[in-house]
Amino acid sequence: MSDHHPAGRRGDPIGRATTVFNLKLSWVYGVAVIFTAYEVVMRYGLSSPTIWVHDMTIALCATAFVFAGAYAMVNDQHIRITSLYDNMSPRTRALLDVLHALLTLAFLVALTYAAFFQAQRSVALMETSGRAWDVPIPAFLKSVLAAGSLLMAVLALDRLVRAVRRLGRS
Repeated sequence: MSDHHPAGRRGDPIGRATTVFNLKLSWVYGVAVIFTAYEVVMRYGLSSPTIWVHDMTIALCATAFVFAGAYAMVNDQHIRITSLYDNMSPRTRALLDVLHALLTLAFLVALTYAAFFQAQRSVALMETSGRAWDVPIPAFLKSVLAAGSLLMAVLALDRLVRAVRRLGRS
């Protein structure tokens, strides 16, 4: 990916690692479908519902969802209004890229900060779901959110640096 793209990270180690990790992690959606089908058969076919499928499916899908944001950043696939952006001058686009990167980074730093403390407290208490299976899925998911938002903050910082460089060249 060229430096023109706001993310431009597919070629560097963190970009490659993020892509490989997410491509492997995407398989958990298939596992969630299999678990859900199993639950349907057990519940409606054999009148023997499980106590674990719902919690496990939510944990799997939430984990993949959190890290999918980093994958979208690495591959520059977030939604944008290109009909306006593409018709602006290179300098205006560079200014908008800097503004966008600053706002994204500010949001992700705040989210990471809050998620870290929530995760730390949840892990210390070994917070559980409180349902029949009662496993520490909340502690796990809060930790996943902290890790995922930290990864996205690193990617957003890189995006900001690249945008500032582009602005300097325009």
